Amino acid sequence: MDIAEIRKLVRLMRDHGIAELEVQDRRGKVRLVREQHGAVPAERPAVPATSDGATRREVVVTSPMVGTFYRGPGPDAAPFVELGALVEPGQVLCIIEAMKMANEIAAEARGAVRRILVEDGTAVEYGAPLFVLEPSV
Repeated sequence: MDIAEIRKLVRLMRDHGIAELEVQDRRGKVRLVREQHGAVPAERPAVPATSDGATRREVVVTSPMVGTFYRGPGPDAAPFVELGALVEPGQVLCIIEAMKMANEIAAEARGAVRRILVEDGTAVEYGAPLFVLEPSV
């Protein structure tokens, strides 16, 4: 693989928010890993108003990349999490497939899954909201 091809891959990674990419062809294999400066965190807090006017803390899990959202590890497999499930930090919530690579998206906080915002098999953009978690102690 020549330097021009590698530069194209680096641009592709930057433009689509891909942090890691491995490509192999008849000439060899290259693995590129990019630091995420100023990246949108995978989870961000939100404070929506409830029907009685009070607020409650919620955590919105967002997509760290462009790709296809999958709730489970395979077409016939059960989803990683269901509505109402209590998740722990590091627990896989879903997979985002980008360029034939499955990227696990894990919870960064303990909490209950209150909303699943994306349908299985749907294309998602960088920063798209995927789940809403209600943090618990």
